[in-house]
Amino acid sequence: MPTDLKKLIPILIVLLFAFAGSYLAFLKYNPKPSTPTEEVKGASVHEESDLPMPISSEKICSSKTSYSNQTTFQTKKSPEEVLTFYQNVFSDKKWVPESDKRENGIYVTTYKNMDTLATITITKQKEDEYTIVSLKIAQL
Repeated sequence: MPTDLKKLIPILIVLLFAFAGSYLAFLKYNPKPSTPTEEVKGASVHEESDLPMPISSEKICSSKTSYSNQTTFQTKKSPEEVLTFYQNVFSDKKWVPESDKRENGIYVTTYKNMDTLATITITKQKEDEYTIVSLKIAQL
C-alpha cells in the first residue's frame, strides 16, 4: 500500500464516525417552540363550521379568518344537484343571487345578503367520481 493511502484511511474512518454521529444526532433532534402556540397570530383553522353542506358530503378542510369562513368538501352529487341545493338554501334565507358563471366544468355562483357575500365554487373532472365544492362566506 502506498504511504499516502495509509495516511488517508484513518482520516476516512474519522470522517465516517463523524458523519454517523451527526446523522444519529439529527434523528434524535426534537425542536421545542420558542413561543407557545397560543401566541401565534393570523388566520385560524377550525374543525367545525356552520356552513351548510349537502347530506353525505365529506369535509376536506375548513378555515376561518376575521372576515370570512370557508369550507371545502367533496360529494358524489353532481354539480347541478349541488347548485340546486344552494339555490334552495340561500333563497330560503332571502339571499339575492349576484352572479352565476359556468365554464369548462367549473361553476362559480355568488349570493349577497346586506354586507355578506357567499361564493360557491364547484368543480368536477370527467374521470373523477367526486364533485369538489368550496363555500366561502365573507363580510364586505
